[in-house]
Amino acid sequence: MVTKILRHIVQVLEFFSSIVLAAMMLLTFVDVLARYVFATPIFGATEMISTMLALVIFLGLGIANAKDRHIVVELFDHKIRKMSPRIYDAIVQGFSILAMSLIVYVLFVQSKEAAHVGSTTIVLAWPMSWITGSIAFFAFLSVVSQVLGLIIGKSDQGNHHLEDV
Repeated sequence: MVTKILRHIVQVLEFFSSIVLAAMMLLTFVDVLARYVFATPIFGATEMISTMLALVIFLGLGIANAKDRHIVVELFDHKIRKMSPRIYDAIVQGFSILAMSLIVYVLFVQSKEAAHVGSTTIVLAWPMSWITGSIAFFAFLSVVSQVLGLIIGKSDQGNHHLEDV
């Protein structure tokens, strides 16, 4: 049951991240082409691309959290993991969940404040509450996928990486 939920979340995140990434690449390509061929860049392209970049980052973070596929610098962690793998995993995963939960909280507060003030982006006048709210939602899915990944990892007898989700 938990595996199905996590697999569904990861599929949704992968679908949306691929759509947003493809749109970002296409927009960048067309904007550069329009700028150099017609001397007229697409109005607001930089703002659209930066918004899509934030979305892609937080969509991808949920996938990385679910599969436990973060970049790791292993200077001395293998020695600590050998001494006590359960404590090591609890500390690392606990800190990661705590940090991501803090990010979610700050993003939701920022979204609520942006809605209250009515702030918009500078060029296109898009509502900031929608942008930060979307990013906060994807960050929340990242935390959920990490917790579900931990649940699956605990039931998988020593498999610390969830590549097959």
